[in-house]
Amino acid sequence: MQLPLWKSILKRDDNPITEISHFLRETAIFEGMSRRTLREVARLIHKRKYYAGETIFYQGQAGTGVYLILQGKVEIFSEREGVTLKLAELEKGAFFGELALFQDFPRSATAVTLVDSILLGFFQPELKTLLETKPRVGNDLLLSFASIIADRLRKTNDTLEAAYFKSKKNKAK
Repeated sequence: MQLPLWKSILKRDDNPITEISHFLRETAIFEGMSRRTLREVARLIHKRKYYAGETIFYQGQAGTGVYLILQGKVEIFSEREGVTLKLAELEKGAFFGELALFQDFPRSATAVTLVDSILLGFFQPELKTLLETKPRVGNDLLLSFASIIADRLRKTNDTLEAAYFKSKKNKAK
């Protein structure tokens, strides 16, 4: 049976909730979460296109949430006393800015797109809404973020410890 002309013209194959929930399933934060949970979260996510060279946020700016890279590439860097330190170059599936979900501290780095990119944003008000309206989903998400933040902190501690001992070893020579 053939669809009427108006239905085939107006037919939408891409449901943004479905697209976002499928993408979320492939990211570390949402790994192992149920389809239902992913759809709940996908309803609260903001999708935005950024052009190459566009700043997502600046170091020192108030943070409001986490960003996930749906498409593209993002560089994270810090600047102090005229010196720029490249912290990361992130691609599809990566996320950044997650500490802003939990604290109202200024951003510790600047994020800039290296190519045209599509980012998903999940912000403090949406997390609070989720915790109030769907506490189980909100708690699953909090536990996932806590696990990832703990892993990143552990890696940072290992890096600092290695640098410290290397500098002590070099001074002893």
